[in-house]
Amino acid sequence: MNPMKEKDTLGIIKQALDDEISSLVYFRENLDPSVKNCIDLILNSKGKVIVTGVGKSGDIAKKISHTLSSTGTSAYFLHPTDASHGDSGIVGPDDVVLAIGKSGESEELNYILPTLRKIGAKIVGITANSKSKLAELSDVVIITPVLKEACPLDLAPTSSTTIALVLGDAIAVALMELKEFKADDFALYHPAGRLGKRLSLYLSDVMRKGERNASIPVNANLEVILKEITEKGIGATGVVDENFKLVGLITDFDIRKYLTKHTLSPSVTAKEMMNPNPNHYLPNEKAYDVLINMEGRERPISVAPVVDENGIFVGMISLHDLLQKGL
Repeated sequence: MNPMKEKDTLGIIKQALDDEISSLVYFRENLDPSVKNCIDLILNSKGKVIVTGVGKSGDIAKKISHTLSSTGTSAYFLHPTDASHGDSGIVGPDDVVLAIGKSGESEELNYILPTLRKIGAKIVGITANSKSKLAELSDVVIITPVLKEACPLDLAPTSSTTIALVLGDAIAVALMELKEFKADDFALYHPAGRLGKRLSLYLSDVMRKGERNASIPVNANLEVILKEITEKGIGATGVVDENFKLVGLITDFDIRKYLTKHTLSPSVTAKEMMNPNPNHYLPNEKAYDVLINMEGRERPISVAPVVDENGIFVGMISLHDLLQKGL
């Protein structure tokens, strides 16, 4: 029998999780107050944040730099080896360097720190070893004690990299709050993603307007009504007065509803057939909020007119168009 099959796989997984959780709790309970000095350095800096590290710490450094950049703090990842071969030119005298290394004795990392200090950058060392060379070379040292690596051999960085990652997230969150970073700011940095679209797209960006907007006068007859609905392909048309103010909406449903009570006549007018009180929206409303509203109604609607603050009919929005935008 294969001895590997006799082991409790789920038990091993749970133990690894328990080891990482307990290390995080231990780190939280023994949080180094120097982290505040790190935050103050970044807030008072006129430059950017450079995040660096090698090996697994380098991977964590990359993620931290991306998180900082996407939450309003200009940050870049710098590989120590690349820094030794010219890329240290990215570092300026007003920058803050976050240097990550559990042991604090990485030759590649420690080799570049004196150069970065000569440039004028401030060094924040993130390490579990308070007596390390990294700690010695840093202006601010954040000690990240590790209760136990999840690795059963206590060799592979596991709990230690999790702690560094969580610390980086916490620093980013603190900076967001202290800078009063808002949802609209987040959207500015994420224009293509779903979150960005939900935060940054307005009805004016999505609605059908101009020649694509279905619109008829209040006295339009049946032929005009059907032609406009068919040509514009949105399943509805707005009804406007002589000043182009919205006075009603005619949808496919309104036509069917009219037929249940009346004999269809070519002379019927838009005023007789329209819904005089349609749900409508403003062009400066967020598209995602409108999508939720249209879908969340007791009777969901698939199309709605858009009017400006004076009631002028400026566009039409459909559920299909909103969903096509990936909201």
